[in-house]
Amino acid sequence: MADIGMNLGTSQRLEQTLSPQLLQSINILQKTSLELETAIKDELETNPLLELDDSMPDEDREVREDELSESGAERSGEMSSENDAYGDGDDRESGSLDDSAMIDRGLLDGVEGDVNYEQLFSDGTGSDDAPFKDLNAGSSDTDDEWDRPIKDNGKSLQEQLRDQLMLWSGNRDQLEELQKSGCSEKRFRSLVEYLIDSVNEDGFLQVGEQEHAPINISSDEFVNEIETMLRGEKPLEDCTLPVREALHVLQGFNPRGIGARDQRECFLIQAYSIPNFSPLAIRILETCYEDLLALRYAKIAKSLKESQETVQKAVASFAKLNPHPGFSLSNARVQTISADLRILEKRGKFSAEAVRSPMQKRLRINQTYKAIMDDKNASKSDRDYVKTHLNKAMEFMKAIDNRYSTMELVMLAILKRQKDFFAKGPAFLKPMVLQDIADDVKRDVSTVNRVTNGKYVDTPYGVYELKRFFTSGIRQKPAAGGSADAGAEEVLGSAQVLDAMKKMIDEENKKKPLSDQAISDKLAEMGMKVARRTVAKYRENSLKILPASQRKLVK
Repeated sequence: MADIGMNLGTSQRLEQTLSPQLLQSINILQKTSLELETAIKDELETNPLLELDDSMPDEDREVREDELSESGAERSGEMSSENDAYGDGDDRESGSLDDSAMIDRGLLDGVEGDVNYEQLFSDGTGSDDAPFKDLNAGSSDTDDEWDRPIKDNGKSLQEQLRDQLMLWSGNRDQLEELQKSGCSEKRFRSLVEYLIDSVNEDGFLQVGEQEHAPINISSDEFVNEIETMLRGEKPLEDCTLPVREALHVLQGFNPRGIGARDQRECFLIQAYSIPNFSPLAIRILETCYEDLLALRYAKIAKSLKESQETVQKAVASFAKLNPHPGFSLSNARVQTISADLRILEKRGKFSAEAVRSPMQKRLRINQTYKAIMDDKNASKSDRDYVKTHLNKAMEFMKAIDNRYSTMELVMLAILKRQKDFFAKGPAFLKPMVLQDIADDVKRDVSTVNRVTNGKYVDTPYGVYELKRFFTSGIRQKPAAGGSADAGAEEVLGSAQVLDAMKKMIDEENKKKPLSDQAISDKLAEMGMKVARRTVAKYRENSLKILPASQRKLVK
């Protein structure tokens, strides 16, 4: 009989347990500059031992040499050796995220500023520099009221469309016809709201999650009919009056083009609403849309009995139309790029430094709470509370300092490997992978990945994401009959190929654009052997350029 009882046993295994400090350091390291600002604000709200130093101007709040700990001083000397003609890179000290750049920065030497208590109780601030102001409150100056903007920044696309629906009022005849079809005004507004909820961020109507579900998704027959229409199973002209009118009401909202079911309908809605819009352009949209997508101008001209030149002029008027009308109302997050590092040049030598925001420079320990630690009359619970939050504050600030020192370390390694990029330009970017930098800085490749992901550097040639410096390469076979030492394969950077391809396409004859094979042949003449298939991949995926047949300018 099988033994199904409980047994005790021993086993050996290796596992790594990350300390809370290391986890916090990793978390801070992978944050972008804007995410770090948010993290600092959150920490300021939850930890009373942290505060912002308001006793000195932002531009004067710099990290001084006497504020660095021993490990920080070693880090500074390490950077100096790197900056001197890029250094040798052999004297880097190996370490983990726990022991790298443990910078003290004089955390316990803060200065307690004066508090304006009269102002504190009047407007909630204790500083004369920047009192808070209620942005929603009315202005005391009546002259400012007329141009006061409407605060709808936080409203979604659907909320803004519902605001327009609230202002809509149908005429008497329209409401009577709806009533005859068994649809009250309240029910009709609910149909428009259903359509509004079906609008995506681009402004187009889309089928919801119930795309493959049975049509009877609602007890309202009109809602089921809307779903049938959105799926393309029933033409709009065959739908009942309430469904047709609900769609027309939505498509009448601003910006024009909202509520379209496809790109063609979106363009038509806008074209109909623009005074004196080209009638020929509207005819092209109505009858020759597929040919328009394929740029078959000759076929369009023959079909509409117009000259090819006239057709091209009509097509040019489509530049007035917006292919994504929802973007002007959408509250989708817009990514803001902020440089985390900058490249400095002095006497022909390059160096890198981290860019700290004013908030990060002013972060310090609250001296009022720290004084409790020195107060003999303080209770044990008070001392424990302050000690716990003091340790958290110190670890948080160390994690921030570690983030910047690690970023600088990685950037210096990139700087050393990509000398030609910074000295000559982007076309001289060499192939490089994350493992190359990880070996140079003696860190794990995952650490390098966190440093380079979402971090940007300000270079003489513009702002680049650190990921941009890691590119693939194309192996070049040695030329036949070459020298003996030329037998090894040469690796050609993809950035150089992309730059050459873009220049070729920009300078090509628009009436006879270069095919992918022609580009491959021209690259070979320049000493870059790139297959046609690779050219096509770079053109489509990296340069986002159409094939030659669609770049052709017909006159």
